[in-house]
Parts: sequence; structure tokens; C-alpha cells
Amino acid sequence: MRKHRIGIAFFYHESHSFSPMKTEIEHFRNEGYFIGNEIYDAYTGTKTEVGGFLDVLKHDEDVEIVPLLCAAAIPSGVVSTNAYSIMEKQMLESIMQAGRMDGLLLALHGAMVVEDTFDPEEHLLGKIRELIGPGIPIATTLDMHANLSEKMLEYTPLHFGFKTYPHVDMYDQGVYAAKALMKQLRHGVKYYASFEKLPMMPPSINMRTSKGPMRKMIEWAKQAEEEEGICNVSVFGGFPYSDIPMAGASVVVVSLDPQRGKDTAEKLASLFWSVREEFIMELPNVKEGIDLAMSIEDDKPVVLADISDNPLSCGSGDTTELLREMLKMNIPDTLFGGLYDPESIKACRKAGVGNTVSLSLGGKVSPEFGKPVQVEATVVALSDGIFQNSGPFNQYLKVDLKGAAHIRVGNMDILLIGRPMSANDPEMFRHIGIEPSTRRILGLKAKNHFRAAFEPIVGRIIYVDAPGVASNRLTTFTYRHIPRPIWPLDDIQYEIEKRRTKEWKQ
Repeated sequence: MRKHRIGIAFFYHESHSFSPMKTEIEHFRNEGYFIGNEIYDAYTGTKTEVGGFLDVLKHDEDVEIVPLLCAAAIPSGVVSTNAYSIMEKQMLESIMQAGRMDGLLLALHGAMVVEDTFDPEEHLLGKIRELIGPGIPIATTLDMHANLSEKMLEYTPLHFGFKTYPHVDMYDQGVYAAKALMKQLRHGVKYYASFEKLPMMPPSINMRTSKGPMRKMIEWAKQAEEEEGICNVSVFGGFPYSDIPMAGASVVVVSLDPQRGKDTAEKLASLFWSVREEFIMELPNVKEGIDLAMSIEDDKPVVLADISDNPLSCGSGDTTELLREMLKMNIPDTLFGGLYDPESIKACRKAGVGNTVSLSLGGKVSPEFGKPVQVEATVVALSDGIFQNSGPFNQYLKVDLKGAAHIRVGNMDILLIGRPMSANDPEMFRHIGIEPSTRRILGLKAKNHFRAAFEPIVGRIIYVDAPGVASNRLTTFTYRHIPRPIWPLDDIQYEIEKRRTKEWKQ
């Protein structure tokens, strides 16, 4: 009996249409660009989608894994046409050179934007389908913040979205996708996909799945999956910083019965619309946030989360308003990081550990959100910036900050890093000798993902509404291509056929 040859690939980027930082091919190579057998070294044993693919397939004696291309970059501005063309060509060539394939597992994000292409992942999936033909099954994993169009479902019904935010089920969705694909191959299971696109684009700040409206949605989705014939329900909040026609929330249901799947998608869409107002949050400004943090007495650190400059929401990681105010207060036992500033790291290396150096901190990429801050700093420690995540988010994945420096300015410690990276894992600080759990106040360039690893070691978490390209206030962006009308930018009515909606809420 011949083995099933299953290709695995990964193509991942979340693109911000209003970010000044265009994403080039080197940004993918800095984060993760692996071809063929390199994929095994990069992802084996990691709690990622590809880690899930590998664990299912490598334990199946009837499967031969065909590693293709894995390319990922930290969220930032739109991907350049040149960078996308290089990766698309590499992906298609790797498939052509692989010879016979019986199936393909593809980890995508769902919110990539290219300079001249609104929906490059749909475009790529179409190219792949043309190449391998209509009969070879494809299964994808998708981020909860994907902006999906119905066109994606024409290429395959098997789409598996993350059900957690912070995303700690990437591995699980990779496992589900691989198992569904193998069922189709082995047993001829026929899957159907049902899709509902909603005219809403909720901010992601209150999209955590531990509580709030998205928790309700995920609970309803899991209830639906218990019904006969419903294989998977994915709820996508969308990514509101992508100015594209397919922006916004959606629901995808994978089923064995198209009518049952359609009914379920409509129910979930109706419920999604009913909780939309719960996604709106009013946040304190920087001064209000610091005053609140100072008023809290706790044995654990208080976190000031600079959400508008969170690199995983495409922030530059170098805005300075929160940094400036914290330096002005000069509060003992405070820590700020990571601040993207390779120029200052270079100056620290030149000065050497233990010495004082004059620095112009941050404000270089996005000076419109705060000019550089002039300081006299002591260089406490230097590192190459390489560590391995220990928390649940992207667990065991190697991270390369492209250098790091621990500096002290007055009473405050600051971690400088060599590329924009959210402070999502304590190892970012620990690898250079900083223990964040011992501080009174932490100023973090982060949003929601950091909670997975930090919640056990911190107390109160305060989101601050500082200026930044990832602002929670969507009215600050000049949209040109999103579908209109759309909530919350427009006051609209939306009604779809409702079946047993009240029953579902009980």
C-alpha cells in the first residue's frame, strides 16, 4: 500500500494598511523562513499549527510528510509586491518539485495585505488549487483575526480558526486540520463549508476568550459542534486595521450536511451581532493609567499595557508617550519594554556594561506618536536577544530579538530590543537577567497575548490609550476600501434569518 504524501506549509502575516513600516522579504527571513527539511528543526516540538501538523502525521505509518515552505513575519505594514512575489514563487515551485501529493496542510493568518493585492492568501490558495487540481484535499488553519471572503471556501471547505485569544490553541487547530484531512483521504468523508459575513468590524481589545463577548461566542460555537453533522465552527473577529473590501467579522461552519451547516452559521452570525456592543471599551489615557497604577497596593506588579503600540497589532514598538511619563515619575522598581531601538543598542555596546551613555530613546520610526526621549543611562547588561518562549503562547518557539540591552535610567529599568516584538513572554526579560515578577509597575508593549504567560505573575492589568498606529479608536483611521456601512463606524441595521436564537442563548 502506497503512503499518503502530505505537504505542509506556513504563510503568515497580519498587515496594517496604515502602518508606515512596509514588510519586506528580510522581515520574513528575520522571523521565520524555512524551506524543506529546515521546517522540522524549526517547528518540531513547538505548540504551533505546524507543530500540530507534524505530530499527527509523523505518528501515522501510512504518511510521508512533504515539507514545503514556512514563511512568517511579525505583524507590520502591508507586504511589498516584491516580497510577496518571491514567496509565492517559492511556494509554488516547492509544490511542483515535490512530485505527487495526496493532500496539503496550510497554516495561514487570514489578514495579510500586499501593496497591489487585497487578499493575497485567497490569491495564493487559488494558485495552489490550479497547480494541484480539484481532487487533492487542502486544510487550513486561520487566526481568529482573519478577514475572510467567501472565495476562500471555493478552494476547500476545511478551515480551522483559533478558538482562543491569547492564541494558545494553535497546536490544537493544527491537529484538528490534519485529522480532518486524513479522514477525507482514508474514508472519503465529504465536508461542506457554510459562511456568514457580518457588517461589523469590532476592535480586538475586548476579544479575549477568557471573558466577555468572544467567550460567549466560543461557548456557543462549541455547543454547535456537539450537534450531529457539525464538525467545526470558527468565529473570526476580523482585523480592523486592514483597509480591504473583505474586512470584518465572519463565521465558518464545517459540516457533513450543507443545510445543517448553513442553519448553524446563520445562528452564530445572529448571536455575534447581538453581542457587538460588548466589544467597545473606553480606556484611560497615559496620565490616568499611571495615576491608577500608583493608587494600587499589590504584592504583584501592576501592568500598564501600551496597546496602541503593540507590535503584534503592527505597532512600531518605539512610541514614547508612556515611556516619557514613566521616566518623569521616576517610580522605584519599574520596568519598561521592549522598546525597539537598534541605534541605542549599538551605542550601549560601544559604551560597555557598567558605563554611562547618552541615548535618544525611541521615536525614530513613528515620531508622530512621540519624539525620542533624551536620557543618561547606565548599561546593565547586553545580549544577543535569542531566547525560547516558556509560556503557553507559541510555546518552545525560538525568538530572535536581533540584540537586546538592559539599561537603567533613574529608578527605571528599560529593555531595548533590536526588532519590534511584543512583550508576550517573560523570557524576553529573563534571558538578559531581568525578573519582571519582582517589579512594582511594568510598562509593556503588549495587548492581549501577553496575558497567557504573564497573568500568573502579575496583578492588575491596565490598558492605556496612548497614541499609536494600533489605536483602539477606529475613527482615527481614514478607510477607503472597507465595505460600508459597517459597525461601529456606521449606525446600521442587520437582520438575518434566526432559528432557535433564544434557545441558543439559554
